[in-house]
Amino acid sequence: MAEIAPSCHGYLLHSRPYREKSRLTEWWTLEHGRISAVMRQNPPPLFQPCLMAWRGKKPLKTLQNHESVGVPYILEGNAMFAGFYLNELLVRLLAYEEAHTELFVLYSQTLESLKDKPNDIEPALRHFERCLLASLGYALDFCIDAQQQVIQPNNFYLYEPQNGFVLIDKIEHNVWQGKTLLAIAAEDWQLNTTKQAAKKIIRAALAVHLGNKPLKSRELFI
Repeated sequence: MAEIAPSCHGYLLHSRPYREKSRLTEWWTLEHGRISAVMRQNPPPLFQPCLMAWRGKKPLKTLQNHESVGVPYILEGNAMFAGFYLNELLVRLLAYEEAHTELFVLYSQTLESLKDKPNDIEPALRHFERCLLASLGYALDFCIDAQQQVIQPNNFYLYEPQNGFVLIDKIEHNVWQGKTLLAIAAEDWQLNTTKQAAKKIIRAALAVHLGNKPLKSRELFI
């Protein structure tokens, strides 16, 4: 019989029916990163911190047990959809069994922020997205242009995912002023234009790694 892994901290990211009386589940754990497991118990709610253990050395594990730790993060409305979005990003982008300890902690903090500020979810989402990209080795630097020069507040830049921020001499669609990029770098969200720019730029950066399959969770946002 395969050895049972020690209990670890985790969140259920996704589950779906799998064969008779089983579910195929995706988990994100503090100690082991993302894992897939077949479970025969009822799954915990999403956004519920858990202790869980599994057996098996193959990519598809068998979940032995899980128990809730504390209370779940109760998200409603767009905050709940934002939580679904975070989970879908993690399922799509995280490699199996590769731990990201700091990002795991940030995930909990982001859920807390979504719970506490359901009407102002953009700052928490943008911060998590940037940290996720950085954890995967694709950090976005809003202070440096494609030529490794410091972004200037009064200049205008075009974002190209493969190159970065390209200095241009005329205003076009999806061209951003340097002061807006610097505000994103400082996470200064006072202006709606800053929030809008961050959303478009970071989504463009994520799209390179997500491929052509759209994120289902984005369709839920009003």
